[in-house]
Amino acid sequence: MSTPPARSILLASPPGQFDLILEDIQSIAPKSLSEDVIDVSALRAEWAATTGHAIVETSAADDTTDESNGCIDALRKAMDDYVNLKFTSPGVRAAHRVKQEDGGETITITTYAERIDLANHSVGSWNACYAVNPSLGHISGSVSITAHTFENGGNVQLHSNMSLDETNAECITSNDNADKQLIWAKSIVKQVQAWEDKEVMDKLADMYERMNNEYLKSLRRVMPITRTKMDWNVLAHRVRITLGEGHDKDKLKHQH
Repeated sequence: MSTPPARSILLASPPGQFDLILEDIQSIAPKSLSEDVIDVSALRAEWAATTGHAIVETSAADDTTDESNGCIDALRKAMDDYVNLKFTSPGVRAAHRVKQEDGGETITITTYAERIDLANHSVGSWNACYAVNPSLGHISGSVSITAHTFENGGNVQLHSNMSLDETNAECITSNDNADKQLIWAKSIVKQVQAWEDKEVMDKLADMYERMNNEYLKSLRRVMPITRTKMDWNVLAHRVRITLGEGHDKDKLKHQH
């Protein structure tokens, strides 16, 4: 059976807009959200899990359900410091989770941040996931970024997914002393920061610089024969139009 359109639309909701889109669908096509077609509560939970938003709704106590492990404790502390340092812009909500996977062989670090500013028609989210194998000394990861801006019927979304190839890291075991585990954890976070600065932020900055001359070239007005770009000073154009209208009226008076 094909996926109901309403379900697909809701799962594709930009950050902070699941419930707003839900209201729109309810007003347009309420039957598409009937209980026998869609379990909205389960769908909201699925959306939160797939986008990473669920992390910011989870209390810190829920992140300590794993058996106590020195390596995990050290990573949580190091990530606390990193998130508190890097995700401090006004309006940003950020959280992270460090958990054991694969029977304890792998530690997963997940970081999620979002900035919802619907009043200014702008939202964005950051979802990063890193897999660390302490005994083998390996770390790999991925980062997903979503940005959405909308105004007066316009709707522009950016979705960027970046894979970070596995690289070597220091080895550690839960039997090592706490000082060594903390040094190891800081080295892991240092690799995370290097990836996010060089492989993510620098590449995004380069893309934004090239966007004006490459990606958006086909969407804007071609430069006129004067080779002078359009002056988008709205106030100046309004004054020019007003003066022009006054001049035309005077001409009509003289003609009569």
